[in-house]
Amino acid sequence: MKYVKHKIFTIGAFEQEEKWLNEMAAKGMLLTDVGFCRYVFEEGTPGKYIYRLEMLENTPTHPESVAYIKFVEETGAEQVGSIMRWVYFRKKAVDGPFDLYSDLGSKLKHYRRIHAICNIMIPLELLIGAINMSVAIMGGGVGGFREISSQVNISVGLLCLGLGIWFICISSSIYKKIKVLKKESAIRE
Repeated sequence: MKYVKHKIFTIGAFEQEEKWLNEMAAKGMLLTDVGFCRYVFEEGTPGKYIYRLEMLENTPTHPESVAYIKFVEETGAEQVGSIMRWVYFRKKAVDGPFDLYSDLGSKLKHYRRIHAICNIMIPLELLIGAINMSVAIMGGGVGGFREISSQVNISVGLLCLGLGIWFICISSSIYKKIKVLKKESAIRE
């Protein structure tokens, strides 16, 4: 039987998402498909799979990503699904530990990809928010639609400004993880 669960995870909370998926798997709820804030599970053997997530450099259909996914699948893992550049893998637990990062360098690259996306979104969201707030303050809109337009601009502006601040928080959290990994890498060298 299939079950659909809706849950929201931030771009920087992939470790919590991974943990949740593995907790679900331990209960016998095996992930079979993913969508935006949507997870499809089917009942199965508890603890059968270990799940891992990775943000690829390119979309999953890009030739480099296709080659990488094929490489991961050759290790015994399988791709469960993808959302934008995020790919969801699983591997049978009986096959032993499952880690997508063979060294600190590859883990550091993964965090840098996430950090780069956040750093693109921050100025974009703040700019869109500021433009909408400016239009609302200046009384943009036409005729009788001026009041409605102003309310829409304020709402969109506040939403975008909030998202910009949210991305700043995520970015700083990821940056802290990058600093820790850099220090760890320097110690090992």
